[in-house]
Amino acid sequence: MDENKKPLTYLFPFDYSDGMVQIARQSGLGYADKSGELVIPCKYDTGYPFCEGLAYVVKGKYKAFIDKTGKEVINLQEYQDADSFSEGMSGVKKDDKWGFIDKAGKVIIPFLYDEVNWFSEGLCTVFKGDKAGVIDKDGNETIPFIYDDIIAFSEGIAEVAKDGKSGGIDAQGNIVVPIQYNSANECSEGLIVVDIDDKYGVMDKAGKKIVPLIYDDAAYKYSGGLLPVEKEGKWGVIDKEGKEIIPFRYDKMRLFREGLAAVCINKRWGFIDKDNNQVIPIQFKKAHNFSDGLVFVEGEARRAYYLNGKGEAEIQLGREYTIVEKVKATIMVGAIIAFIALLIAKFLG
Repeated sequence: MDENKKPLTYLFPFDYSDGMVQIARQSGLGYADKSGELVIPCKYDTGYPFCEGLAYVVKGKYKAFIDKTGKEVINLQEYQDADSFSEGMSGVKKDDKWGFIDKAGKVIIPFLYDEVNWFSEGLCTVFKGDKAGVIDKDGNETIPFIYDDIIAFSEGIAEVAKDGKSGGIDAQGNIVVPIQYNSANECSEGLIVVDIDDKYGVMDKAGKKIVPLIYDDAAYKYSGGLLPVEKEGKWGVIDKEGKEIIPFRYDKMRLFREGLAAVCINKRWGFIDKDNNQVIPIQFKKAHNFSDGLVFVEGEARRAYYLNGKGEAEIQLGREYTIVEKVKATIMVGAIIAFIALLIAKFLG
């Protein structure tokens, strides 16, 4: 990191996506690249993360997809709303119904739905009324509208919800995980984290129980063959067979991302690797998850950074004062000045 470089100011932090990060300031929202340069000015009211090279931005009545230089690629003035691109498709809303456009802005799937999600593995959850079904990229309805919710497909399996319970279906709509759990999370590395009565375990894609439901909490999926789980108020890690390989010593713990997991002890955060080595010291007041090779952390005295996987500061951040904080600061300065004036007057009198 260039020590002479001016810190990148922000109101609150986002995570990197597609090589860019949203920067929120009082003037609005913009985007910085991975060198820490603000390449798109903070002028928008709203800005979504970059996905597949494009970001959805809003300023007043203006709506558009922009590229990483800030150039408008698709004008969205005729639409009420839009969502990020996934697999070359974006959901857009017109006359209170949702359809899909491609990256040329052409309508590919007509405006038939009350709500839509993102495409994953060629399929997308859509809603008619309060019921969810699935369509493919040609707009064919491949799974009927019989579920309360359907989460995006992962490794050929999607979590479904019906009558307050969750399970899993395959791309043909066959139930592979019985609809009897409180949650049946994203399939990852062939395994699915499930829970009943606040006890968590793991099943495979065929519905076979791999890890018994004995844990008090768990991350939502496996990553690199590892799953953080909670037992008796402490977090540790199990492997795919359920073997406990990292001791239960952490107060909080998150999913492994890019080989590292955020861990918390005594309200301080750091990062460990898969062998429980402390790669980034447990010393930060706040820490996000790794994304795009960088992670946001905040230390004492409002000092914040984006760190790389070695714990080195790539970007230094400087917090911009919020309006409320500026008002408080003005009142404090005013009170101090008034107090000093009173002392001077008393001394001179």
